[in-house]
Amino acid sequence: MSDVPEVDVPDAADGAATATTEAPRLETGWEPDTPPDDTLMRQFVTGYAQWMEAVARASGGPVLRTDDFVAVDDHAAHPLLNHIIGLRPVPADRADDVAARLFGFFTGAGGAFSMFSPWPIALPGLEVEGYPPLMLRPPGGDRPASPAGLEITVADSREELGDYERVLVDGFPLDAMQPFRAGSVFHPANLHVPGTQFFVGRAEGQPVTVATSIVGCGVNHVEFVATLPDARGRGYGEAVTWAATMAAPEIPAVLVASDMGRPVYERMGYVALTRWTFLIGSR
Repeated sequence: MSDVPEVDVPDAADGAATATTEAPRLETGWEPDTPPDDTLMRQFVTGYAQWMEAVARASGGPVLRTDDFVAVDDHAAHPLLNHIIGLRPVPADRADDVAARLFGFFTGAGGAFSMFSPWPIALPGLEVEGYPPLMLRPPGGDRPASPAGLEITVADSREELGDYERVLVDGFPLDAMQPFRAGSVFHPANLHVPGTQFFVGRAEGQPVTVATSIVGCGVNHVEFVATLPDARGRGYGEAVTWAATMAAPEIPAVLVASDMGRPVYERMGYVALTRWTFLIGSR
């Protein structure tokens, strides 16, 4: 028997330890500790959520952040101002819990609330209203000249921010915010939120078109584009969108479009990446 080689055999305890060793986590890109720059989509979502929080805190509004979403409540009549951005996919077995937390947050006075989810989602009590395209324009390029007679400036006073609000309410339109009242859409503190610029286009001295640039997490988030009905068809809306898009030409510009507005953005060099889910809930 001396010719038989000896073989080391692990004892039972060693075998149990090997069998129970946890497999390494497979990164989905949406864990709470995933770096913000993991993907361009995550940069945009992270910046979007941070901006929502900054705006709410500047104006003293309530904020709820969980691993699943960030929610802010202006207690406004229009659902776009009582808003949620999803932070990670919600599986069906947690949908009831997520919905319960949202309805527990949106209480008291105010209109309905809205949610953008970067993924398909079904939450009890919230109705899917559409699947808007998420669009990206790569850095660089040149901004074309604005149409003759249009002057575009950045709002830097309460009065100019009020001009912006009026165009947004009348041109978007935000019918639930009528009759218009300055400060009902954007608290004056918004003027001082880092990275945010409110562009106002004027024709014959009157505000007719608007757009916002929100720079954060390496992405330029273009938002709140609107033109008054009697000023459309003259290139004003595209011009003010160019102003917001080129506010930070060294980084990508990203926006959530409508199907109606998509051709304009495509003409500017934006490409559709995916479609988000837009939902509405009632208090």
